[in-house]
Amino acid sequence: MSIQTVTTVLTDKETAVSQIEAAASFARTCDAHLQVLALGTGLDQPGVVQGALDAVPISASLEDGMLRAKELAEVAEQELAKEDIRWDVDEVSSLTSSRSNDITRHIRFSDLVIQQRSSDRVAAAHVAQTAETVLFDGDCPLLLLPERHEMSAPPKKVMVAWDESATALRAARLALPLLRRASSVYVAIVDPAKDSPDRSDPGGAFAQFLARHDVKCEVMVLSRTDDTVSQTIERRAQELGCDLVVMGAYGHSRLRQALFGGTTRHMLESAVLPVFLAH
Repeated sequence: MSIQTVTTVLTDKETAVSQIEAAASFARTCDAHLQVLALGTGLDQPGVVQGALDAVPISASLEDGMLRAKELAEVAEQELAKEDIRWDVDEVSSLTSSRSNDITRHIRFSDLVIQQRSSDRVAAAHVAQTAETVLFDGDCPLLLLPERHEMSAPPKKVMVAWDESATALRAARLALPLLRRASSVYVAIVDPAKDSPDRSDPGGAFAQFLARHDVKCEVMVLSRTDDTVSQTIERRAQELGCDLVVMGAYGHSRLRQALFGGTTRHMLESAVLPVFLAH
């Protein structure tokens, strides 16, 4: 498996240039085609009376979405005209109710979706919504970059979070093209369960799986020293100088994560390193 098609979804004009630069840089590294979705979402129309008047606000909302999509597409085309990669831009106007369907339809044949987090509250909400759509509805891995961060070369040092879950294994499988090109891969296990099937050799079977895919790794068992597992993993990754963290997303339900927080929620909202996520 290799990464041949990379997609990025533009939803905010203020962060569009930075996100395009990051996605283009990554696509160049993989010699992949970059697909840009310029997604204009029409403004919500709360409190509208049902009936014949519905057509008026819906029409206005669609027009607003079309204008936003056109502006994003123009920015994308101007920036990509400077690049030496294969690319295309798709302009899509969407209503809030159909936003997830529109994203899913355009990423279904992608190998990876790249998004960049934003400090702007509205833009950050769009990124979080897009991330969940990609992971759940699009069934596609997501590379989430910190604000104004780009990966101009294959990651040299990668931390893989391992907890024996199906989501962690799927993330590692989908990240194999990146893991093979890394000079160092670390498998991090935080407080392994005492009744784990491989309690005598934590991570041993997983390391063997990676080795058979030409990925040499070092397994490390970590004690949870921070508030969350994700913080423990990220702190150790920073200490080792890692360029990327690979992990499964939403091992618990989205509702539980939304109510009580969790590893995925923390990474989506505040990770300081690039994170490769898959569900």
